[in-house]
Amino acid sequence: MTEQGPSRRSLPSPVSLRIPAHVGVLVGLSTGAYALSLAAMVGLQSTSEAAIAAQRAPAIAAIEALNRRATGLDTQLAAARAGYESAAAAYAATGAGFQEMEARLDELAAAVDKINGTVSSLPTSIRLPAIARSVTSAPAPVVHAITTASGG
Repeated sequence: MTEQGPSRRSLPSPVSLRIPAHVGVLVGLSTGAYALSLAAMVGLQSTSEAAIAAQRAPAIAAIEALNRRATGLDTQLAAARAGYESAAAAYAATGAGFQEMEARLDELAAAVDKINGTVSSLPTSIRLPAIARSVTSAPAPVVHAITTASGG
């Protein structure tokens, strides 16, 4: 014998790898049974989830209604806040005008007090001199005029 390199093993012939038919049938049947059990389980789970969803639907609808109402309240609150800030800004703007008016009123009060002081020093009554009246009667003037204003 000549050396041809490492020895090779021969592959088993296809005839020796043959599986008996009843084993194939059993594997097919068990696979089918497993698929059927999975399909039944999916069907049961789907039915169960549909029932749970139907039970939870009123609660979910109530939560969504509350969320919409809360959003509406947020909108109203934002509008009220904007109105309040606008009123506060207007009040602050008029505050300076009120301070100026208060200072002018203080000046007016001081002038009134001064006038009251002066008035209180005046006498309560004054005697006025008597006035003589004389009425003279004069005859009406004589007029010699002719007019045609009245058509005459």
